[in-house]
Amino acid sequence: MRTPLWIFILLLPALGQAQITLSKPSTGTTATRIMAVEPTQTVRFVGSLDDLQERLRLTHAQQPAWAQYRASVEAYSTLFFGELPQSAYAAEPAPRQVERLAQRLQRRADAVQEIERSSKALYAVLSGPQQKTADQHLMASIPVFGNPPASN
Repeated sequence: MRTPLWIFILLLPALGQAQITLSKPSTGTTATRIMAVEPTQTVRFVGSLDDLQERLRLTHAQQPAWAQYRASVEAYSTLFFGELPQSAYAAEPAPRQVERLAQRLQRRADAVQEIERSSKALYAVLSGPQQKTADQHLMASIPVFGNPPASN
């Protein structure tokens, strides 16, 4: 039985209003990450490095490339989830505020480029079926949405 498309269209705004309580995720084995998409919305996704490692079924020879990839994602995750929201300071000149923002975004971009390098090295040593698994699951191991949630 096919559900009419108009039902989904009507329910979409209600689904978009769902809120999830923010919590500070870990980078460990059960990483459920919650990230801000907009100031009033968050998205939850599950994608841990341990889950990806298990799905890939890595050989001993692939472990060094995996270790480098894991280290780069963990470094980025620590940076990403450790950031506080950027805000204006009346006592600080506007150009300095913009400079602080640019520096923060540059650090994040540098960390993502390291993930890119290590993911390419990992991908190069994977077999065809492992590459297909990586194609489907690798991105879930990297925080990618908007600004990080505020730390408590």
